[in-house]
Amino acid sequence: MGDELHAAARLRPEDIAAMRAALNDQRAAVDAVDVQGVISGNRRFHFALLERCDNEWLLRFVTQLWEALEPHRGLSYRRAAAAGDLARAQAILAEHDGIVTAVENADVSLALRLLAEHRTGGRCDFHRLLTSAEQSG
Repeated sequence: MGDELHAAARLRPEDIAAMRAALNDQRAAVDAVDVQGVISGNRRFHFALLERCDNEWLLRFVTQLWEALEPHRGLSYRRAAAAGDLARAQAILAEHDGIVTAVENADVSLALRLLAEHRTGGRCDFHRLLTSAEQSG
């Protein structure tokens, strides 16, 4: 959590604006059922924060991990879109909005709590994807 605290404290107005712009693009992509746009907006949202951590090793590691998981993320989003399930996409948008709003208000402790909750939700999404893949395989 130290790197997140460090990154949150180092956010510049242009970083916060990039987070808000990425969120707006992600919201438009959800509305348009544009899976690639959702994935792109999601990545830009997260990396606007991650790039402020001032830890090149961590950034490289997270980038590699992010890229390794990208096919799974795409599959999960495509399955949800094909099923007409917008509930999780809307929940993610709400989580992102809460995070960027907390950052905009300089409420670092709230932002960190919301980021932790968001990570937990992401892990649950990934486990659901693995479970559904095992059941269909």
